[in-house]
Amino acid sequence: MADRTPRASSRDAILRVFAEQVAARGYADTSLGDVAAELGLSKGTIVHHFRSKEALLGEVHVAYFGRRFAEAEFILAELDDPVSRLVAMIYALLAAHRDDRAASLACLRELVRYFEGELNDYVRTQRTAYTQIVVDIVRDGVQRGLLHTEDPQMSALQIFGMCNYAWTWYRPDGPQSVEQIAARFARDILGGLTHSAGDHADLAERIAHAVETVRRAPGRAPVRENVA
Repeated sequence: MADRTPRASSRDAILRVFAEQVAARGYADTSLGDVAAELGLSKGTIVHHFRSKEALLGEVHVAYFGRRFAEAEFILAELDDPVSRLVAMIYALLAAHRDDRAASLACLRELVRYFEGELNDYVRTQRTAYTQIVVDIVRDGVQRGLLHTEDPQMSALQIFGMCNYAWTWYRPDGPQSVEQIAARFARDILGGLTHSAGDHADLAERIAHAVETVRRAPGRAPVRENVA
């Protein structure tokens, strides 16, 4: 086999290729040997960096959530009002299905595996902390009289339910872009939370500003499709 030393560090390349293979084949059908073969590395090199396949899956999740938290922190720093923040979070969640697709599929589709063994506590803690960001945004909107819900937690879970399971139907080459889908989701959600989404003449501007903000977040992969 020809030597194909990864351009990036071996560790980063292993994470990337493993996520791509899990996204394409599923965790059960992905082996460390297959990852090593694609990268031109020995299996021992992978074991040196990651002691097991489960540990490698855990590292994919750690890196994935690191990127999602970095986006969220940037959104909170750049946008002042809860409505704009909520729109930006909706877009960030959906854009991950396109711009961070392999890791999104590997993490979201294989989620059940995180609730067994040593990954359980870490994953639950991260998911709870990330969910709380959206809960706090909704609660802030309620306190300012901009959003209306009796249960910010349930409203936040509704948003995650819509966005996280987009992996089951969204395709990067599909008829609608992530930007179009995010705009539709934002209008539908705000229609329920503000009671007057149709009256928001500035909603399109809010959506455009939210999209532009998320794209400037540190560490994001470049956009991979033409946008509307």
